[in-house]
Amino acid sequence: MKVPLRRTSEDFVEKQTLQDSPQALELEAEGVTFEDPVRVELTLAKNQDQLICKGRVKARVKLECSRCLAEYPAELGSDLAFVVDLDCGAGKEASAEEGYFVADPAATDFDIDHLVREAVVLSLPFKPLCSEQCRGLCPVCGADLNRSSCDCARESVDHRWDKLKGLLKNKA
Repeated sequence: MKVPLRRTSEDFVEKQTLQDSPQALELEAEGVTFEDPVRVELTLAKNQDQLICKGRVKARVKLECSRCLAEYPAELGSDLAFVVDLDCGAGKEASAEEGYFVADPAATDFDIDHLVREAVVLSLPFKPLCSEQCRGLCPVCGADLNRSSCDCARESVDHRWDKLKGLLKNKA
């Protein structure tokens, strides 16, 4: 995705909608399937020699539930904000400050693929759940407990602690 760099003497504000395929953005994550192109809705505001860009990244995906392993649809969204300095005067360099970039004097556009990729990856849930009430899979037979129950005996005793229980009996 590329933001056009209009180097005019006049200030302006405009809205742009950009989109690109997940493959072109090199977006890959385990348990994530991208359904549509990734969209970016940006407001570009030129103020003197700076292009101030603010907007939102949106992506429709299918995620894999971390409890029951079922796929479910979700919409990811993340804010995006950055500044591109259009004045390429001597001695200007990209700042260590996050979100501040200096444009190449010969460039007619600014590539934001890396910013979009970062926004999408950071918006992925750490532990995706199809619902808060998801009961997951039976640890014995593997049945999906959201769809049916099973008759597996679940032992709640951890036998690793049996020797410690013996110590309590000896003191009494």
